[in-house]
Amino acid sequence: MFGKKKKDEIPENVLEAANLKNEDIELWVKGAEKEWLICTDNQVYIVKKGFMTGHTFGFGVFQMPYKNITGANVNYHLATGYFEISAGGMQNTQKDYWSHDKNSDPHQAQNCISVAGKEMANKFREASSYILNKAHEFNSNNSPTNNIVDIPEQIKKLADLKTQGILTEEEFNKKKSELLAKM
Repeated sequence: MFGKKKKDEIPENVLEAANLKNEDIELWVKGAEKEWLICTDNQVYIVKKGFMTGHTFGFGVFQMPYKNITGANVNYHLATGYFEISAGGMQNTQKDYWSHDKNSDPHQAQNCISVAGKEMANKFREASSYILNKAHEFNSNNSPTNNIVDIPEQIKKLADLKTQGILTEEEFNKKKSELLAKM
């Protein structure tokens, strides 16, 4: 898999800005400007610095847990483009690598990283796949809707056990109340 690099290859001030000194970094990619995509085991960080990113002094740090991520994609044309992370409630707008408008400039958008060159675009595509797989993993393992769908089925099974005489009316009602409270 692409992107597994040594943590010591990331500039120290970037790690400090994102407060990543003690986290395990699973993947990272550098963007076209002073931008870094850093993936830990729990969340994604986009760290930006420099005039082009709108952070002449200091850093901009955007972080998002995998469980909130709904999309990660690369929009690449001829020689330039951008990587973008999406989440529920985030309005994504069309970006233009060459734009100087704050609303359409990927250099300055907190959830984007500018991409220059086909090789860089491919690295970000692989990072997108990694992020989406992690998001799917988090959401399928921790999804409350998975449990809610199973609750009516579990109550039916309990009713069958009660009908067969395995559960008493009192045991059935207690367990049914517990399950309904989870919905």
